[in-house]
Amino acid sequence: MAKLNFTASTAVNKKMKKTPAKYRESAGRPNISQSDGIRPAFPLMPYAHLPKSFEDVSTQDSVVIPKGRIVSAITQNSDLGDGTSYYSVGKGIMGLMVPCNGNVARDNFTSGADGSTDKVIAANLPIGIAEHDVYQDINGDNLNYDMRNKNWGVLTQQLVKIPAVDTYYFDDFMGQVGTFVPVDATGADGGEENVPGTHTVTEDFDASGDNADIDLDTVTGQKAGTFALVSCTVDGVDNTAQCTLDATTGVLDISGALDANDAVVAAANYEVVLNYTYDLDNMGTGAPVDNTDVSTFGYAAVEKEYSFYTYNSENGEGDAGELLKSDYYGNWMPDSGDTANTVGRLMGVDYRFGKDLLDTVQSKWEDEAEFALAGTGTMGVPQFLFDFAYTALNKAVVKAGTTWAAKWPNTDEVKVVKNAVDAGVFGEAWIQLDV
Repeated sequence: MAKLNFTASTAVNKKMKKTPAKYRESAGRPNISQSDGIRPAFPLMPYAHLPKSFEDVSTQDSVVIPKGRIVSAITQNSDLGDGTSYYSVGKGIMGLMVPCNGNVARDNFTSGADGSTDKVIAANLPIGIAEHDVYQDINGDNLNYDMRNKNWGVLTQQLVKIPAVDTYYFDDFMGQVGTFVPVDATGADGGEENVPGTHTVTEDFDASGDNADIDLDTVTGQKAGTFALVSCTVDGVDNTAQCTLDATTGVLDISGALDANDAVVAAANYEVVLNYTYDLDNMGTGAPVDNTDVSTFGYAAVEKEYSFYTYNSENGEGDAGELLKSDYYGNWMPDSGDTANTVGRLMGVDYRFGKDLLDTVQSKWEDEAEFALAGTGTMGVPQFLFDFAYTALNKAVVKAGTTWAAKWPNTDEVKVVKNAVDAGVFGEAWIQLDV
């Protein structure tokens, strides 16, 4: 084989061609692109004072922002930036993640860090959603376990699926208004639901008719609406014909039954039993948009652990193509066109279960216990949605001062949840995220 010799005699005479001027770039003007827009490379840490939502059963760490929650950021120039140490986060952190509040300041909440009750999140606008559960910033509380070595990003472009609840059908299912969220004072009757109700009262009534008015608005927990009297008994005697009901004001006048000439209802202490029907004044009742107290409602029970979409079908909400925005707590609600708050578009709400090919995953319910499979008794409802629905209904039952057995006698709790899903109370909202 021939021996090859290499010399530099010709190479030293070769000139290097300069980069054409049109392709040159100043070293001080780099490419401004940092990442794609689906998951921006914008590292965040949770605001240290966010209240704890729930404890992760696997890690035993406290979650402060559940996955799917619409979020914003406190940056160095924001109202809550302290201008110097920036709450001790490293310089690589771009901002502090907080739940979005629909551009309404959220104030006087309890700090998860020091227990103070005067913490504030200034009015903010959405930058994306939390794709994963965000854990509390424990700020080096344990020397061997520091959550501050983690940072979080946001999701801005994606098709997501979260639980949805229709406040109209929720109230209709419960038989009274103001069960998932407080009733809207401007609500109106949008249909003839004819919800049955019973009210029993024992009072001292006299022959003159004093104390003879019963306000059904107060009894049902809704504002003045449409009522119809079915029956009225005084100490077991039917006095329906002697009672007068004002369907508009909801005031039932039983003075006609309290006649001194009638020995049955002479002035005394009586038990009055009313059976009536009424229509729901629910139109307009929707997700909270300010600091209205929701602590005793179904909303509060699920807000701690879930991110969800709240709408009112009686008010024309929940249709495909609807723009969505953040409510006061960073959950999803219909958007009337405030583009600064828009975070996405509703593709649709699905509440038809079980799904084809998933009936063996979410097992079909078996009434006979010996044939039921452990852990799969949700009657075909996806487990995540089932847990959400059960939690919301349980809070509403407690708020109503009753029990599952009394509210739905001889009906298994799983069947109650499935009935609620079938009735359109709960479903899965498919949302095209676009921030």
